[in-house]
Amino acid sequence: MSSPDVLKTSPLVNEAGFVDLNKHTLQHTKFSNIFGLGDCTSLPTAKTAAAVASQCGILHRNLSAVMKGKKVTPLYDGYTSCPLITSSNKCILAEFDYDLAPLETLPINQGVERRLAYGMKAYLLPEIYWNVMLKGKWNGPSTFRKILHLGMSRSPKIQA
Repeated sequence: MSSPDVLKTSPLVNEAGFVDLNKHTLQHTKFSNIFGLGDCTSLPTAKTAAAVASQCGILHRNLSAVMKGKKVTPLYDGYTSCPLITSSNKCILAEFDYDLAPLETLPINQGVERRLAYGMKAYLLPEIYWNVMLKGKWNGPSTFRKILHLGMSRSPKIQA
């Protein structure tokens, strides 16, 4: 995985060739009017659709703040999700943050292979991706995580 040549030769990238961002605000480290998300960034998290979904809402909030002359807020905790298919009908839904600490949406141990996780991976997540996320209406599962954990989901440890 790497950035396209147009980025690799620009002043926006770090020595590894990725757009150099603050990992919590998604704002460029040198150019305050530039933000980024996704596969071409220096964010030290898995390059997944789940990560991008969570980054979208944070990017929107911080970009809007800069456009209004306000300061950015360090909000991104590195959330990502990697569904690991373990059999023809079971899956482990691994969700974690920058520190690789579990950041599970469901109020169950998601480290155990389950048919429920496979059903989510096979049927629910593609629907969310194609019909909700790509239309800009999905900013990751953080709201659902709070509801399903009765508001007791651990707070991310973010330092500016």
